Amino acid sequence: METVSLSSHTHESSSSKRKVIAVVGGGLVGSLNACFFAKRGFDVAVFESREDIRQAKVVRGRSINLALSHRGRQALKHVGMEDKIVSKGIPMHARMIHNTNGKRSPIPYGKKGQYILSVDRANLNKELLAEADTFPNTTLNFNHKLHDWSPKTGAMTFI
Repeated sequence: METVSLSSHTHESSSSKRKVIAVVGGGLVGSLNACFFAKRGFDVAVFESREDIRQAKVVRGRSINLALSHRGRQALKHVGMEDKIVSKGIPMHARMIHNTNGKRSPIPYGKKGQYILSVDRANLNKELLAEADTFPNTTLNFNHKLHDWSPKTGAMTFI
């Protein structure tokens, strides 16, 4: 076990100490949040229980594609990644309903011409981690599973 104290992870600046924001979990939400915080100038430490999926031979986790909506695209746009991810997506204009009698009925995802994108989850996660890693104020820590933490002191214990 390793104990990490956020209070000991402060950075001296000319006028004050800057605390590190800990992001526990380097999945889709954690890596995206790391990008947001880092872009805003915060010092960020990401702690992920898995190995670095960018180098892994096999990526554990969900294998089903992610349906990326307008809201998800906007989040990616704010961290400068929308075009990169959208270019690899597959447009889905409608869902298909299969009745018990064999009849199929498409139900559109919005108005004519609108669609959501099917994107590879693992690739999206790899791209978000790579983006977070480009910020000099971000540290990625893999193989760190959170065991315990103290909201009073900021100390976190990892296995």
